[in-house]
Amino acid sequence: MTTTFRGVWPAMLTPLRTDGSPNLGACEQLVDLFAKQGLGGIYLVGSTGQWPLFTMAERKAIAECVVKAAVGKIPVMVHVGAVTTADAVDLAKHAAKIGADAVSAVGPIYFSHSVDAVFDYYTQIGAASDRPLFAYHLSGVSQMSVGPREYAERFLKVPNAAGMKITALDLYSFGLIQGVAGDRLQLFSGADEVMCHALLSGAIGAIGSYYNLWGAECKKAREATAAGDIAMGREFMLRFQAAIADVLANGGMWTFFTTAMKRKHGIDVGRPRPPLAAADKTWSEAEVDRILARLA
Repeated sequence: MTTTFRGVWPAMLTPLRTDGSPNLGACEQLVDLFAKQGLGGIYLVGSTGQWPLFTMAERKAIAECVVKAAVGKIPVMVHVGAVTTADAVDLAKHAAKIGADAVSAVGPIYFSHSVDAVFDYYTQIGAASDRPLFAYHLSGVSQMSVGPREYAERFLKVPNAAGMKITALDLYSFGLIQGVAGDRLQLFSGADEVMCHALLSGAIGAIGSYYNLWGAECKKAREATAAGDIAMGREFMLRFQAAIADVLANGGMWTFFTTAMKRKHGIDVGRPRPPLAAADKTWSEAEVDRILARLA
């Protein structure tokens, strides 16, 4: 694996129309926004992209739209994790066929799986195409009976294993994985709340939800921290963490993005597909503007 991925990558929201169908025109607007901001890449149809709520045909259509819009502008990593291994393999083959730069997959969900079953799933996905594969470890969902060092050792044996997206506030585990993998795996932090902190644990990039909204600001802060301006990084992260806490405490992320993306970027991402956030409040423009001002 020779391709190097790094920097700030939005876990792209999947815009929806009022009837709940994917809004491909708004997907193209997001691609243009992220490319103009000079962000590292796009992580597509992951958790923030509502992947479990879409059909296979919808996931493929979204991927085709975004990859086509992104050619020559910004790399795209397509999340292909699925309930069945066969569906994940199918999505991985499709992602390679349409020219995605990499694929990623969360571990098997819902049922309790043995460690061997998890790595068989990853092995089949990795062997399905020549695209670099990034494991998506989602703390609280990707539960296994092995520790982070054994996880890294086993993932390194998977075909086309290129890196991991580690969504956890526990940077100790992150560091243990880095200690095993060294430069053999490219590690992305997946928890926005520790974007700059994860640099010390070996993160080469960050993938997260709030980079949809504050991509340019987060890119600037992360690059400054990497260059040694720790004071700037600390000051930014305190404001960034406070903004995230305000969102989570006062009505929920999904409906916040609906209003905030319109206010800041003029892009209508719609509301998520029920039951996701079906009972969340609608944010007022004043409430959203108050939070946006934290990072102005």
